Amino acid sequence: MNETGQQAIIFAASHRAGGNSDHAAMLLAEGVAQAGGSARIVALRKYHVLPCLACHACAKDEQSRCVLRDRDQAEELFSLVLEAPLVLFASPIYFYALPSRLKTWIDRGQRFWEARRKGEAWSLALPERKAHATLVAGQPSGQKLFEGARLTLKYFLINFGHTLEAPLELRAQDALGDLNNDHAAAQSVLAQGRAAWLSRQGMD
Repeated sequence: MNETGQQAIIFAASHRAGGNSDHAAMLLAEGVAQAGGSARIVALRKYHVLPCLACHACAKDEQSRCVLRDRDQAEELFSLVLEAPLVLFASPIYFYALPSRLKTWIDRGQRFWEARRKGEAWSLALPERKAHATLVAGQPSGQKLFEGARLTLKYFLINFGHTLEAPLELRAQDALGDLNNDHAAAQSVLAQGRAAWLSRQGMD
């Protein structure tokens, strides 16, 4: 088994380094470690991902391949989702939605939706796993503040065999350092990381 197959992968989705969702990613990794696992944080802002062309080439290709696959790092990121025993997301909320870099990569996942729609054997053989997300919003209110992000992640991950568990939703984490100074919220993220790893092992 390669190193990725032994580690949880935590996708940090913020456009800004060192913010509250980056801190959430570190807390998730710490929680995984407390449960006996190890985790790698992958900052999406460091990867080059081109937007989907909506060309439908993946729908026509026998293996549902994307025409952009050799031009950027989208496939490198997809391989992490496919190989990791546990996938987590730490993402801010921008205008009631996921950040554009993450959404651009999600849109490139169209080829996995096509493979699943066409019933390709490799797609149907993907193991069923759980995925987790910590969603961090500066806004303190809003009944549907997290709904769009949750649904987008849910239907993206289905195409990789992942079921998204109920996300941890944190409000009023706006200024730099807010999460670091909110003991209760920070502890909830640590607990999520621990529970996610134990759940992946079938130990809780």
